[in-house]
Amino acid sequence: MDLQKKSDEAQNSGEFKKRRKKVNLICSRNTIDGVYPPLILAINAAREGAEAKVFFTFSGIEVILKKNFQNNLKNVKYYMPGFIGAIPGMASLATWMIKKKIVNANLPTVVELVEMAQLEGVKFIACLMTMDMMGIKKEDLIDDCEIMDANQFMKLALESDINMFT
Repeated sequence: MDLQKKSDEAQNSGEFKKRRKKVNLICSRNTIDGVYPPLILAINAAREGAEAKVFFTFSGIEVILKKNFQNNLKNVKYYMPGFIGAIPGMASLATWMIKKKIVNANLPTVVELVEMAQLEGVKFIACLMTMDMMGIKKEDLIDDCEIMDANQFMKLALESDINMFT
């Protein structure tokens, strides 16, 4: 029996099931340009039928802390890259400018993006090493967050279709 015939028989017998694509995004910075890309991409991956997950590590983990959720996420900053970003006061000016652009473009806030992602079925994963390093407990995280160490996340990544560090 040739391979094509075996494949056709498997598909016709119901043995062949189309698997959902798996998408993982890593959020490592609690900045406007560090938070928006993984959340927007995860939301859109979920809307396309993929199983979407966001892994929060280092300062990115601040996005999923209960104590920060309503207050600090409104204060997420934007830091201009390069020398100009090092000028005193530039982060405040750049943050004001980019937030004005976000409002003018009618884009959701970071808090709204987190809520949208959860409603769309995006799963959030907290980095265990970061939690240990920063003294964060499971109860400090917003609801429905998983916790994974680097090895667990790497196993997940190796089984996935797309992995992106944004």
